[in-house]
Amino acid sequence: MADENIKIEQQTGDDEISLMDLISVIAKRWMFIFFSTFIAAVLILGYSVYTIKAAPDAPLNKLPNIYRPQVIVRLQESSSSSTLSNMLNSSDLGLLSGLVSTSAGATNADLAQALIVGNTLADQIAEEMNFIEKYHIEKFPVTSARMAFTENLTVEYAAETGFLTIGFEDIDPVFATEVVNRSLELLEERFRSLTMDSILTRKEFLEQQLADQEAELNRAQEAIIEFQKAYGIVDIESQTEAQISELTSLNSSLLQKQVELIALKEKRREEDPQVQRLENDIDNLKQLIDAKTTGFQDFSTSTDYIPQNKLPELTAVYTNLQAEATLMSQMYLTFKGQYESVKLEEADNSKQFQIIERAEVPERKAKPSRSKICLIVTIAVMFLAIFLSFIFEYFDRIKKDPVESVKLNEIRNSLRLKK
Repeated sequence: MADENIKIEQQTGDDEISLMDLISVIAKRWMFIFFSTFIAAVLILGYSVYTIKAAPDAPLNKLPNIYRPQVIVRLQESSSSSTLSNMLNSSDLGLLSGLVSTSAGATNADLAQALIVGNTLADQIAEEMNFIEKYHIEKFPVTSARMAFTENLTVEYAAETGFLTIGFEDIDPVFATEVVNRSLELLEERFRSLTMDSILTRKEFLEQQLADQEAELNRAQEAIIEFQKAYGIVDIESQTEAQISELTSLNSSLLQKQVELIALKEKRREEDPQVQRLENDIDNLKQLIDAKTTGFQDFSTSTDYIPQNKLPELTAVYTNLQAEATLMSQMYLTFKGQYESVKLEEADNSKQFQIIERAEVPERKAKPSRSKICLIVTIAVMFLAIFLSFIFEYFDRIKKDPVESVKLNEIRNSLRLKK
């Protein structure tokens, strides 16, 4: 049992790798690591110097100077796209702003970026700039020319400022400048064409809405006029107040005469002419009050007076007609303002696509950074040399171990037999 514990401890100790073991391996093979790294550094430095001196299109020059001329465009959203919604929100029609919004979510920046990388523009640029000959394209000329354009194209958009930066990379700075400037011209043409189509579409839509709203407004106004003619209404509020005041006065007169009649009957007989006259006056007042309250017999054709018991219903109907007319009027004015805004936009839509800066032939390369490449390659080779040193050390130890060396020989013999 003790012997087994000793063996386990020995095996565990053999499997552990100490820091000193690692340092000893590096110290043992420092020359291999140093010279491997030194040779790699010299080679990559020499190749970098060669790429500077050699022609950019030389077959062995894999690190030519790449130039990137750029243009800057400012993109603004259409002012009329949100005008209607803003006008509705500022009025009493805020709940309708979401229903009549003309914005579909896409922006001018989205449109410009989609156009610049689209096949239509790429095909035209490739044809005008003769990409097939420039890039020595033999197979799939159309697709390869498109890829040569899009892969060398750089597009960056800053949403905070609305600036769209477009660049093109190539070993020839003059050619790259011509490509990016021509791309800008074609993009501007297509952008203005599509935005003008959008403006005309919105204009046609608003014209139709204006016609519909005008017809609805006229209908609402005619309904009010017919209602006023039918019931003799000019100002229903003042008329109601006047009629209430008149009925109050009539009821007061009736009460006064009834009191006078009671007092007069205590002194005189029923046949007295003054008593009969007072009774007739009271009857007439009652009939007049009843007529003004419930309506005259020919009220359906009379426009001189509105019965008191009809006033609540007529007031509600008249209020609804006025509210509908007010709504139609506000909608009409809103669409009218939007229509005028679109007309101004149609006359001048230059603010949506503003060229801030055209491309100039660059004097300095954009890439590659040869110093970084030399540093990265040198460090990578150094770590590779260290890794190989540990592998070599491992195989050296296997050869010295009788058990592991037998296994290694068996592997070699198996590989020879397979060969």
